[in-house]
Order: sequence, then C-alpha cells, then structure tokens
Amino acid sequence: MTKHRHIDFLPLSAGNHALVRHIEVAPEQVVYCGTVDMAFRSEEEELDFYAIRNGAGCVGFFKIDLKYPRTQGFARPGDLGLRAFMVDHRHQGGGIGSGALMALPGYLARRYPQAEALVLTVNIRNQVAVRAYLKCGFRDTGEIHEGGLAGPQHVMRIPLRTKH
Repeated sequence: MTKHRHIDFLPLSAGNHALVRHIEVAPEQVVYCGTVDMAFRSEEEELDFYAIRNGAGCVGFFKIDLKYPRTQGFARPGDLGLRAFMVDHRHQGGGIGSGALMALPGYLARRYPQAEALVLTVNIRNQVAVRAYLKCGFRDTGEIHEGGLAGPQHVMRIPLRTKH
C-alpha cells in the first residue's frame, strides 16, 4: 500500500461542484455513501462540504453535518457528523482514505474549535469500511442505528480533542 505524502482538505461552496463532480465510487458503494451529485442537489441545511486532495487533485469528498446532535438520537452535544465519506474508485486501495481519516480529527478540531467528537454511521454489511474506520482510531460505540437507507448501521466516534 502506497503512502501518500500530502493529503489535505478543501472547503467547498455550492459553486465548487465542478471541482469534485468527477469523484465516483463503485456502483455497489453508492448505497452506502451516495454520490457527489446527490450531495450538491440536496437542499439540506447546516452541512459543510469538503474535498479530499492528494497533492493538487481532488480525489475524495465528505460532508460535515453540524446539526447531528439535533437530528440523530445517538449524537451528543458537541458532535459533528461525518457523512458521505468517499474516495474516488480510481484512487481506492492506496492509502488515501486511511490518510484522510487519520488527518481529519486534527483538521476538524482546528476548523470547529467548539466540537468535541466526530461521529459517523457505517452499514453493518460494509465490513471493509468498518475495519478502515477502526484502524484509523474510530471506536464502535456498540449502538446500532436503524435509520440507514441500506439497513442497520454501527455508530462510531473519535474524539477531536483530549480532555484535561
């Protein structure tokens, strides 16, 4: 597995769709994360969009849900929701997803200084993603979220700051 030296994140606005519209997951992965086009077509509020960059190119995408504690029973005050995390299928398997997930807590702690933790749900059938999140420091809370479009999901979390 190749290590990518420079993974960073680019905040996106509604006008930045062209920068990430080429990002696609394999057809069987769409049920788990959706598509970039679906994200940009959504009228949902309190979402921040980001590109994952490897050097200068955009190779992935994700959303940060700022309203998670108000809309998800498993989320706590101070939680950010990680949604629609995807790495383009042409770049999967080379460490970009893992590198992004390991860099994300530090980046989000700086960008959202009031946030306490990053929380996500991952379909229980998506064992590749479950293992990837665990390997990158997320912890399975033991809760099962039944509201997923593709069925039951594990709830996972990672702290964004250490408590003193």
